[in-house]
Amino acid sequence: MTTKYGMISDLHEDPNVIVPAIEMLKQRGAEKLLVNGDIGGNYGSLENSQRYTGFILNQIGKSGLEAYVQPGSHETVLGYWPGIDFYSKKYPNIIDVTKNQKAEHADHHLVFLPGSDFLCGGEYSIGNNETIPTGRYLVAARRKGLIPVPHDSIPMYVDALNQGLATGGFHNFNMRDLKNLVTSPEKTIVVCHVPRKFDNVEMCVDMAEFGEAFLDFPLNGELVRKNSVFPLPSALKIAEAGYPVAIKKENRGNKDLKNLYEELGITKAVSGHFHESSHRAHDSDGNPVPQNTLTTNLFWNSGHLDNGHTGILTVDGERVSYENMRLDFNKK
Repeated sequence: MTTKYGMISDLHEDPNVIVPAIEMLKQRGAEKLLVNGDIGGNYGSLENSQRYTGFILNQIGKSGLEAYVQPGSHETVLGYWPGIDFYSKKYPNIIDVTKNQKAEHADHHLVFLPGSDFLCGGEYSIGNNETIPTGRYLVAARRKGLIPVPHDSIPMYVDALNQGLATGGFHNFNMRDLKNLVTSPEKTIVVCHVPRKFDNVEMCVDMAEFGEAFLDFPLNGELVRKNSVFPLPSALKIAEAGYPVAIKKENRGNKDLKNLYEELGITKAVSGHFHESSHRAHDSDGNPVPQNTLTTNLFWNSGHLDNGHTGILTVDGERVSYENMRLDFNKK
């Protein structure tokens, strides 16, 4: 038997896109969903941020499809946590993988690594620091250090911020957890918003185009530090205005994740994050893998849904294949 997973990732601009995306995926045979981050962010107020993510989660719940959901690089703790907590209780088909990072099926294992190493305003981080284990933390205001937060303690988290006991918070996921989570590498598919590092700019899933400040400079009343990074559209405008920003095109996947995947024998992984690499797919060596071709070695960027990019991952035992799909926004 095969299992078909519809992919949802990188939906920043219009939450209504989730409706035709799910409809198309179901029509094309998707039996389950993998929601791989960036379904939330800072939308001007906490209420708007929660409403944005809540709308998406509600549509996922109403789909009836078993859905594994995790945050990426844009979700804030209070913008995302209350929503996933509420909707995963309302809809039994929504699975919050921040609570359980592994799903074992008879012929394949899904291992989830939520968050991102590079945060675009988000508060769900991927780290490799032995001193910060996986967990949710508040940053203490009156003394140095982190305050661990129990998983179901939203009121404690909010109260600490409101009372000035903490200056902020975050949820860290330590990539070293994979050493315990991956028990059968040949069966394992890692679902992570961020890809591992590769070396081919023209072919690989971790190519990014961005701007980087090569000097300190003031911008809109704030100091931009050297080596600060900007998304490409913003970077082009800043550079055109004469500020010291260089436009770059590089493989920006995570080096530590690369080493860990190789150590553990991970050869199947799905990512998003880098919009410029949307719908790319290749093997561990960067060689292209055609669509609808079963393989034991696949790294796939399933797509930037703001551009209509989505797809289906088919699992057949220890082999997988992918199919890229694109919504027609002009279709009425």
